[in-house]
Amino acid sequence: MLFELITPEKVIFQQEVDQVTLPTMDGEISILPGHIALVAQLVPGVATLKMNGEMEDVAVSGGFIQVDGKDKVTVLADTAERGANLNLADIEKAKQRAEDVMKNAARGDDETFAHAAAELERELARYKVAMKYRKEAPQKRLSPQDVRLTDDTGPV
Repeated sequence: MLFELITPEKVIFQQEVDQVTLPTMDGEISILPGHIALVAQLVPGVATLKMNGEMEDVAVSGGFIQVDGKDKVTVLADTAERGANLNLADIEKAKQRAEDVMKNAARGDDETFAHAAAELERELARYKVAMKYRKEAPQKRLSPQDVRLTDDTGPV
């Protein structure tokens, strides 16, 4: 089935896949060829793409998922990042900042707390993808040539 991952800046991924697993408001869903039509809200988490028996994880933030019922899945995400592009030190700093803001905002400002909680969710998803990328053997990962992501330079 055709899978498209699109951010506000550009099309990140557009390729045939065997399966895709995505985080939604109601939990993770796996989409296989022949899936019924569906629209769902994407939440921060890990999107797992399966192609030719190999897996690729991508950290995604909020957005929307559309399955057209004719073997096309489109994900409109606020951001999407591959494990190879994630820096653990940067993620740890951003995670700590979000936790600090949440602690301070817990005493009053609900809006600031909500923004910090959303940022923390995003950083946790990025951390999970980065750690998994570093733990897997290089031969088990899809090579950049196999995955037609249009941006291998960082967050998009």
